[in-house]
Amino acid sequence: MEQNEMTYTQAVNELEELVKKMQDPECSIDNLSNYTKRSKELLDICRKKLTATDEELKRILADMSKE
Repeated sequence: MEQNEMTYTQAVNELEELVKKMQDPECSIDNLSNYTKRSKELLDICRKKLTATDEELKRILADMSKE
């Protein structure tokens, strides 16, 4: 799934699944590395979406205060 197509909720859900896998005592070092890399990608998606939402809300509030 492309980053632009993934929703914030989907990214958070995948992160939660990765955390469960990483906490499993049977998790191999090789998988841990891959899970960590994917987690960083998902966190970047979440950060971008939160920042965009914050900026949009600030614009909306600024417009409302002008009226």
